[in-house]
Amino acid sequence: MLVYPSVPRAVLCSANHVCSSRAALPHAHSSRFRALAAQRALMKESAVSDAAAELITSAEAPQLPWWMRMTRWRPTSKEEAVHAEMGILNLLRSKWQVEDVPVGPGPEQYMHTLTNNSSSGNEPVQGPAMVLMPGYGAGTGFFFRNLDALARVFNVFAVDWLGTGLSGRPPFTATDRASTEDFFLESLNTWRQKQCLDSFILVGHSLGGYLAASYALRHPEQVQHLVLVGPAGIPSKPEGWESRFVSDSLSLRSQLFRLAGAAWASGVTPFSLIRALGPWGPGLVGKYVTGRFSMHGMPLEPAESSTFRDYFYHIAAARGSGEYALRHILAPGAWAHAPLQERLAELKVPVTIIYGEHDWMQPAAGQALAAKLDQIRPRKVASDHRVEIVPDSGHFVFLEQPQAFNAALLRSMEPHLPHGLAAAAAAREDQALREKQEHLVQQMRQRQQARQQEQQQQQQPASGRG
Repeated sequence: MLVYPSVPRAVLCSANHVCSSRAALPHAHSSRFRALAAQRALMKESAVSDAAAELITSAEAPQLPWWMRMTRWRPTSKEEAVHAEMGILNLLRSKWQVEDVPVGPGPEQYMHTLTNNSSSGNEPVQGPAMVLMPGYGAGTGFFFRNLDALARVFNVFAVDWLGTGLSGRPPFTATDRASTEDFFLESLNTWRQKQCLDSFILVGHSLGGYLAASYALRHPEQVQHLVLVGPAGIPSKPEGWESRFVSDSLSLRSQLFRLAGAAWASGVTPFSLIRALGPWGPGLVGKYVTGRFSMHGMPLEPAESSTFRDYFYHIAAARGSGEYALRHILAPGAWAHAPLQERLAELKVPVTIIYGEHDWMQPAAGQALAAKLDQIRPRKVASDHRVEIVPDSGHFVFLEQPQAFNAALLRSMEPHLPHGLAAAAAAREDQALREKQEHLVQQMRQRQQARQQEQQQQQQPASGRG
């Protein structure tokens, strides 16, 4: 369920500081959001159920001019991306306010934000603020299977990094690691100021985990607890790592490795390919979503898969910006230029790391980091230096095993919550996981029975003829 702001408003943070934490959305689609909000209000006054209102809202596809639909190479637009996100949010029970928070003077310098605050119609929560930051090429919609559970406990802010997701796409001009980190970290700090957040729990996934850790190193006073989910960039590159690919300089494997390295160094990204494929891009993304998110854990339901596929395509096919940061932070093979295992020795805040059992980001690297931290500093809270491994899940552990991930995250946040709240919330997720597993087993049995009945029906005519 979603709620769109109709007018901008300011929040007084202190006697001398006013921050516009709920800024109006960019003019290109703010009128559309106001119209949607007005329609929803009218429907409620007419005693139409919320479910019906959501159904009508989700059915409203953007109306693009025919000439634009017929002449464009990439079948995407900002309006279609916003509509795809609406479909994601309509899968949720909790209410979410959508904001584009300005973080700079340019028209593309804003950070797309989802919040579950009480002004959206939710019950007040007892937990602190929690900021969720997605990984490379992803967006806030990737957390759609976690938002309802976390919204019961925390004041959640799901935020797209500048230049990614549905955030603004300013030209990416950084030329090295330092300026690249500045691009993301300073915009996040400006966003924090606009939201009037003195401190918060910071959760980052994959490359978003690397950036979240960098933020906690730069602004430790603002981060209550750092949670790294399948983080990129922890281990150092093993010496001679490339030798396995280039031992025979004339082999096809060696040539492909060199070609991939050259493309990486020149700034070619996976999303460059999606954009280049034009009308065939959605099909490629659809195949990826269908295959990738059925490998482990809880497969996406048909409605989830279709909605998520559309959302993923539109944010992947948007104009390139933050995606070009990759080569400045990571070398080919996803080895960090400045590995976190060395930098996090200076970390001043509690840190918890969560991996999927089959995460290609090497859970062993996180365990080695936790052991190293145990040697150089005392644990600040019980879940400091903790490494959680979620079974039957991969790099997208929060999508593949949402209930198990939620439970692990909630238990780790117990030091920051009223007594008993984390345990009760984690127990709800454990129960939801058991029910989901039982449902999947029942579905499997029903499919097996249906196949057996079909086989028996096919055999009966054959035996009759005999």
